[in-house]
Amino acid sequence: HPRFFHRLSALGGQRAAEALMELVGPQGGKVAVIPFIQGAQSSDERERGFVEEIQKHPEFELLPPLYSNSLLQEAVKVVENLLNAHPDVKGIFAANEPAVVGAAQVLKQRKLVGKVKLVGFDASDAEIQALKEGVVQALVVQNPFKMGYDGVNMALKAIKGETIPKRVDTGVLIVTKANLND
Repeated sequence: HPRFFHRLSALGGQRAAEALMELVGPQGGKVAVIPFIQGAQSSDERERGFVEEIQKHPEFELLPPLYSNSLLQEAVKVVENLLNAHPDVKGIFAANEPAVVGAAQVLKQRKLVGKVKLVGFDASDAEIQALKEGVVQALVVQNPFKMGYDGVNMALKAIKGETIPKRVDTGVLIVTKANLND
């Protein structure tokens, strides 16, 4: 059901905010979010979850969103512009793979690895590599296998007339270098 997946996206954004705030530390500072496409529900929900959680913590200043349009080169451009306008930014949440890879590329070029904390969404090969290199400090990862598995099981139960729960939480994990092999 679409509402279920959007709820998970918002939860993913919230978990990204929690991870980024922990990485930046209690002193806070400026943080940015790179959603992919304004108006795309999963992008909007990830952004909403992130924004709502950050806004609960006044020590963090949330900068305006920087949309990447799911394009690597656009992500590179918005992160370069971000760093030019706000060289004191402490952290970035990149809400999908092109944004993560683009942000990582800029942080490496500018020798800001580890200085600007980067939290991403998903777990492509490029994102995992950036995590191993320490360019990305954390990835928000959903469980697509469990989503599909549980979705089919719930559909079968519904076909049989069995009662099914309104929501089935398939979980969201924060993956770091420390727990990557788990």
